[in-house]
Amino acid sequence: MKLHLGCGQVYLEGYVNIDFPLSEHTLQEKSVADEFADLYKLNYARKSIEEVRLHHVYEHFPRHIALALLASWHTWLKRGGTIHIEVPDFEESAKLAINPKMPDRDRKVALRHIFGSNEAAWATHYEGWSGDRLAEAFSLFGFRNIKIEKTSYLATRNVIIKAQRGMRELDPIKARKLAEKYLKNFTVNDSEFETTLLNIWLDEFSAQYKATAAR
Repeated sequence: MKLHLGCGQVYLEGYVNIDFPLSEHTLQEKSVADEFADLYKLNYARKSIEEVRLHHVYEHFPRHIALALLASWHTWLKRGGTIHIEVPDFEESAKLAINPKMPDRDRKVALRHIFGSNEAAWATHYEGWSGDRLAEAFSLFGFRNIKIEKTSYLATRNVIIKAQRGMRELDPIKARKLAEKYLKNFTVNDSEFETTLLNIWLDEFSAQYKATAAR
């Protein structure tokens, strides 16, 4: 089984295309989904999935939740199974946004690409991913054969990452420790405030992982 999560109006043959029902969308005129589901609650059996694929969906998850979903999807995938994610390229988009030589419209489109279209609560981008940060997270959670591709369309810049599930087996304790290793670098220092913030992220990570990781 191959999964296309957050399919929108793009139907991929050979995949189970999954999305919210049409009533949850603002601009979408039709649904091509094979199944309706909340990605925060979706769950599959361990090592039952050949591929997990998302196009311009992953950036809509808060950083620590995105990590929990990545770790969860790792548990769904068969050994050697593939993950394929496309997101806005934060670094290349930022270069456009601050380049005074670019047309004003292009600079504003680049800003929209970074932060989201904002016409609905869900149409916000929570993280600025780059190829390097994606590869770091993927490698940490046990993906291998990581390949990065950069693409562009008008004033938008995107990054695609493809990787395979490796040998690493994840459980709630191991997954949380890996998340802590990644998320600690987003704390300003080791003060009580920042440590409390990190623990909030990790508790929410653990709750999300518990909800979606394979049983």
